[in-house]
Amino acid sequence: MKTIYILVILPFLLLIYSCEDLLEENPKTTISAENYYNNETNIRNSTDAIYKVFNDGSSNSIYGRNWPILDVGTDDVVGRTGQTNTTDWVQHTIVPDHKFFASWNQYQGWWKGVARANDVLKYITEIDFDDENSKNAIIGEARALRALSYLHLVKTWGDLPIITNSIETELDFDLPRSPVDEIYDQVIIPDLVFAENNCVDDLHYGRVTKWTAKIILADVYLTRAGWRRTSAGEFVQGDASNWELARDKAKEIIDNSPHYLITDEIKDGEHTTFACGVPWYESSPYSAEAMFEIGSINEANFGNWLSVGSNPNNGGLQFWGGNGVNTPLSDEGITKTINDMKFPGNPPGTGWYIPTPDLWDSYEEGDQRRDFNLMTRYTTSDGENYLCQPTFRKYVDINYYLGLPNTSNQNTTNNTIIYRYADALLIYAEAANEAENNPSLLAYNAINEIRRRAFDVTDNSYDLTGLSKEDFRKAVWLERRHEFAAECKRKFDLIRTNRLVSETTDIKTEFTTEMGSARDYTNVQPGYGTIPFPDHEWLYPIPQLEMERNIKNGWVQNEGY
Repeated sequence: MKTIYILVILPFLLLIYSCEDLLEENPKTTISAENYYNNETNIRNSTDAIYKVFNDGSSNSIYGRNWPILDVGTDDVVGRTGQTNTTDWVQHTIVPDHKFFASWNQYQGWWKGVARANDVLKYITEIDFDDENSKNAIIGEARALRALSYLHLVKTWGDLPIITNSIETELDFDLPRSPVDEIYDQVIIPDLVFAENNCVDDLHYGRVTKWTAKIILADVYLTRAGWRRTSAGEFVQGDASNWELARDKAKEIIDNSPHYLITDEIKDGEHTTFACGVPWYESSPYSAEAMFEIGSINEANFGNWLSVGSNPNNGGLQFWGGNGVNTPLSDEGITKTINDMKFPGNPPGTGWYIPTPDLWDSYEEGDQRRDFNLMTRYTTSDGENYLCQPTFRKYVDINYYLGLPNTSNQNTTNNTIIYRYADALLIYAEAANEAENNPSLLAYNAINEIRRRAFDVTDNSYDLTGLSKEDFRKAVWLERRHEFAAECKRKFDLIRTNRLVSETTDIKTEFTTEMGSARDYTNVQPGYGTIPFPDHEWLYPIPQLEMERNIKNGWVQNEGY
């Protein structure tokens, strides 16, 4: 079982914000803010509590359960047959009072991050630290986490109020919606610039470093260079100057950071974890590749629910063979049936997030990322083989699937990686190609470093070369799809490259395999891939109760809802 840096959670800060009372604090203790935020230790603990927003161990956790649903309905992710929680994403019937916004707490969760950061930033100025650099590093963490929360908010909901002060009265959040560009210019970018100049210069260890801030900033510039839909329904493309900004920020990471792309696989008896899968290896959280990673442990309120929502069936039926008594590994001398090779932990097979046949078929032969990202077979260190339908390995705590002691179907230990060094390489490759109007040698080096790991080679046999600007652009887009599968990036990538409709229409919806006696795999939600992605779902609706509360502040619902 892996050892995780456990974030200290201050009960005073675990405030619940309802739809009606966005950002309003209701402390569940008699300790006043002034009396609590009065020393360095408590400020440190309060800053750590901001991280809790990303995964609070509950059924409504953001990165610990629900946020990946945004990619459902794209060409990469779908729910299994009968999975009603993902129906509205597949059929594109999202409405403002959908449970995702109302009871699942996704919209409110990001505001909770903003509020906690604002509290830290208010009170830290009144405290003397033994080391001023440590004080500025904590300020940088809080500002980076506020920026990241706002980044998720504007990419998903568009125009929103700018709230950078601690909430003391209702008037503090009775504000109009500000344009997205103002939020970038006044909050997100200044916060990240401060963080990159003041946070610790080190590998990621569960908290924001200067390199975490830089990779988020590079992503901000990449996003701003692309397309988006405004809250009023207008399609706009960002200023081309952002390509150069994204390129240069990514290059700072490539040239100077302690992070690097992991290229060595890990062997554990008969089990091998490909190099591309090592950042998710159970024994090595916070690897040298991870630049922002959310930790999970098998403890109530500290775990991860994604394993429970990842498996479309608790065995390999439909993919490896329909009747369960076939022996698809017989050519290897393994006579066990499909039913004999179910994972002993009996994952429930709820299948909120499963890979699409279209994603499977998009990989080149020999690309190890397909076999890792889209797990259909797992061989343990002692040689036991288990079969499953295609499952996103990045979401899975394999110890739970194997039924090891002290594992749970809800509080599993799989970490969530939000940014890693591979982001810097592919941001650089894409942005350099656009900024320089042609793929440079350095751009090729960046993408080919990714490809050499993917195909487990050290020579140039899989290198890209001699491409036009347009062909290189498409090649980077494809590498991003393969490298970041199941990392909550696909829909945002399709939006900023203006491909959300073209890449999610008339796509392959059935697996066809040549594994033993397997037949077509059809355990994907009916209707998937047949309904065009509507324009208005580039953004999601402001939750209905928030709209009703803010009519007095001049809020108008996002166009199309």
